[in-house]
Amino acid sequence: MAIIETDIDIAQLEQSGKRGRKLVKWAYEVLKYDGLKLLHTAIFAGSPHVDHIRAASMLGFAPATLRNWHSQANGPIQAIIVNGKPYWRIKDIRQLLGE
Repeated sequence: MAIIETDIDIAQLEQSGKRGRKLVKWAYEVLKYDGLKLLHTAIFAGSPHVDHIRAASMLGFAPATLRNWHSQANGPIQAIIVNGKPYWRIKDIRQLLGE
């Protein structure tokens, strides 16, 4: 298992009582995490994928950019469909960012 250096507040994340994608959403909305902090939160939470808003924040793009990548199937990473909605794999985001 690899060790990731990060400045996310693990104690605060654990105190939230949330897990998975709900924890990632909470960190984005309440703690205002973005970029690598949000990516590291998703890894900590064990979330295999995130929606386009969180993925865009991690990558530094507008959400519309990821929606276009999905609809036109021309981006550097592609979404997967979960329950009829597009989600972006954390492993693809990590690879794109060189993490």
